[in-house]
Amino acid sequence: MTSDRATLPGRPRGQGPWARAAASGPRRIAMALTAPVPESGQAVVVELDPYEGDVTALVRELLGGRGRHLAVEPDPVRAARLSLCFPDVEVVTADAASLPGVLAGRGIAVADVVIAGRSWAGLPHAERRASLAAVREVLSPEGAFTAPGPLYARFRAEERRFRRMLGVSFEEVVAGRTAWDSLTPAFVHHCRRPRVLAPPASSP
Repeated sequence: MTSDRATLPGRPRGQGPWARAAASGPRRIAMALTAPVPESGQAVVVELDPYEGDVTALVRELLGGRGRHLAVEPDPVRAARLSLCFPDVEVVTADAASLPGVLAGRGIAVADVVIAGRSWAGLPHAERRASLAAVREVLSPEGAFTAPGPLYARFRAEERRFRRMLGVSFEEVVAGRTAWDSLTPAFVHHCRRPRVLAPPASSP
């Protein structure tokens, strides 16, 4: 299977934080991130922080014109570049926590697959919690969420906390095989069947 991968202009490949490099580097990581994309049907696939567009190109290839493909990018400059590279992808300038409103504004009830373009382990706790809550809210009951993680951080406290948050948020969480040939060796979290969680109790 070949891909018409398009890298966003203005950024040499391999630069930037490890989290983004791991997610947008070798094709093996991109293939792991896109593994839940269905082979048939009108799936709704959402990318969060797609960055250089490697995963975007592969999602387009896998969908083959089916369904809906949204790329949610918080940086307006990168979002504009992504739109130029992939005019058939619905590129939205927003953050992950805004996902329910983004989909509702486009008449989309649920997403089948949500793909994170970077590791969320190092995000501030409040941002990570809000982003995961948004993903749970928009995913279908049998939906899937994938997110990359760096091998060297797998046993660090922040990655373990993120793994626990995933376990609370999804019925099934599996860490994929390590891609040793990545710029930074990395793996992918494969999460399925979002849980319906009660909102946190308000303080008296």
